[in-house]
Amino acid sequence: MRTNTPALCLLLGLVITSTAHAQQAPSAALVPPAATDTVRLTLAAALAEARSASEQVGIAEADVSRSKGVVTQTRAALLPQVNLGPQYTRVLESPYENLFSGGGSSIENPFTSTNQWRLGGSVGISLFNLSQWSQLGASQAATRVSRLQLTQQQALTILTVASAYYDASLSAQLLAITEFTLAQAEKTLADVTLGRAVGTQSEFEQLRARVSRDNQIPVVTRTRANREIAVTRLKQLLDIPLPAELVLATPLDDSPDIGDLPPDVAAMITTADTTVQARAVVQTAAATVVQSEHLKTAASRQWIPTMSTTMNYNRAGYSSDFFPVNSQFGNDWTINAVVNWPLFTSGRISGARQQAAANLEAARLRAKLTEEQAALDNATVNARLREARDNSLATASVVEQATRAYEIAELRYSEGVSTQTELQDVRLQLEQARANQAQAARDMQVARFRRALLPYLPLGTADGAALTTSSVTSAGAAAQAVAGAFPTSGR
Repeated sequence: MRTNTPALCLLLGLVITSTAHAQQAPSAALVPPAATDTVRLTLAAALAEARSASEQVGIAEADVSRSKGVVTQTRAALLPQVNLGPQYTRVLESPYENLFSGGGSSIENPFTSTNQWRLGGSVGISLFNLSQWSQLGASQAATRVSRLQLTQQQALTILTVASAYYDASLSAQLLAITEFTLAQAEKTLADVTLGRAVGTQSEFEQLRARVSRDNQIPVVTRTRANREIAVTRLKQLLDIPLPAELVLATPLDDSPDIGDLPPDVAAMITTADTTVQARAVVQTAAATVVQSEHLKTAASRQWIPTMSTTMNYNRAGYSSDFFPVNSQFGNDWTINAVVNWPLFTSGRISGARQQAAANLEAARLRAKLTEEQAALDNATVNARLREARDNSLATASVVEQATRAYEIAELRYSEGVSTQTELQDVRLQLEQARANQAQAARDMQVARFRRALLPYLPLGTADGAALTTSSVTSAGAAAQAVAGAFPTSGR
């Protein structure tokens, strides 16, 4: 019994239509779902939730807050300090009891009074401390570094979520392709088995059809596992409960229209400056050099004398009663001026200067290396984008040709002109072409995001090295697995 070509074409059309419909269905806004809910997720909604759900972004934000605290703390050392210090002392026994008499004064002897009170405080200010001013400049540069690092982490999170979204979509398409291939192998086996029963097919053809069907089963199983891994990774990135059913509503194709992005993400992409000097990582390295210069200056200025002054004022009262009366209080008011000049520190300051100079030299070299690597990143990401665009165009043409070849092969097989081997070979070529097209569409979209976010990305992400995960690897492996579903052979 030969294959029914119209029925097969209808089945193929239904599978493709159902897959496209599942991807293009409108989505609701992303809200925290219950464990058993179905979440319809667009790429725009995923990107809107990406940074708020990212632990790495939260850590980077905490670093910014910490660096601001350091600036405040460093600046405070140069500003007036006001302290209130009420003090109470209860004298249980004094060695001065037999040495002084109370006398005729209304104020009791401070050495022998049982209850002693001091009500007041102090005001202090640093008058001259150049080293502290340099440390303030270093802490401000550190704040700029932390802010730039936060921007890098936000961009990396956006790219990671976009890649994970397209990986999950790719794995779903590959699963549909392998399941359809298995269904076709099952149908071929049923046809050959029926032909064997009526005497029109040989035992060899039946065995070959069964082997082809059985070889496809582990491919489907592996691809299904890869899809579960990719979807689980996307759920974790967005804090979606793992038991929830996830439906991806943005189609996987090479179209530049991916829907309305969150305003801040769209602003990052549309205003991107991809020159080397505009890269956030290059600016971070430059800010680190500035910070190291301030620290070196601060270390060198430790030799310079510092000046500070403090004023202390207290109302001191002494009484045999618990709290003195007003006549038993007196003023204790002093002003101190201090000059500190480190003439000899046994090498402490020299060692600090040597360390700061070494750190500055290392920061300058790292900044130069960063610029070189950023230039390589720029060239790499542009080359990868051209590669993805060319592959997308090439695979689209191959799919059209493979689809037409499969239609002809089915017709030849139904008319008895060709063999099952030829049909299986052409079927393999079609499914491999479809898998390659899906992979190319994924690579195209990720390359576009990487190119748009390049000014804000850390080094090493231009070629996807920082985004290599099990889901990406699994998706690629699944595409290759489709190619190995059937052994190729000549007639």
